[in-house]
Amino acid sequence: MEPDVSIESMCTIRVAVLPIGPIPPSLFRDYASLLTLHSKIDLSSISSFYTEHQKSPFTHQPWDTGSLRFKFILGGSPPSPWEDFQSNRKILAVIGIFHCPSSPDLHLVSEQFSHACKAYITSALAQKCFGFCPGDEQLEDGSKENLNLFPPADRQTLEMHMHTMMQDIAASLLMEFEKWVLKAESAGTIVKTPLAS
Repeated sequence: MEPDVSIESMCTIRVAVLPIGPIPPSLFRDYASLLTLHSKIDLSSISSFYTEHQKSPFTHQPWDTGSLRFKFILGGSPPSPWEDFQSNRKILAVIGIFHCPSSPDLHLVSEQFSHACKAYITSALAQKCFGFCPGDEQLEDGSKENLNLFPPADRQTLEMHMHTMMQDIAASLLMEFEKWVLKAESAGTIVKTPLAS
């Protein structure tokens, strides 16, 4: 038996949380702590973000009582050779965190985030990058694809914004799971383990 493994850990969605650009470690930990407050997202709270597809396998989800659980892995982790056999080991989402005053060029940040996500290209179904304390020029420039800026605010407001972002990520993942299940049902699946080779 592995350490830190339980039945509950098998149903937890692993999310890599990566520093993007030059960000002081203390700020990275502080911003990442906003995420850990939202390690459980109720399904009832994501209904406005979720669009059900035709023939959804999730029509009978417990929307009133169910939830998605997340485990945030700071700095990410290397892929496991057992990912295909034990899907709970996969990194299913990537969140980048950057400090806007330290990274003024949003185009460069977007490129750095795309490069960091390549390590998880085979398993990550959702990618978002969060920038904190943007300047006026960065706010005018607006958010790029997968970049979300958090304007300077008090801790409570930042927590509320982060909760909304996590609801969006949860809904995106649920819609991707739905596509995956529908595709797997029609195509069939072949399970391979590292031992098979």
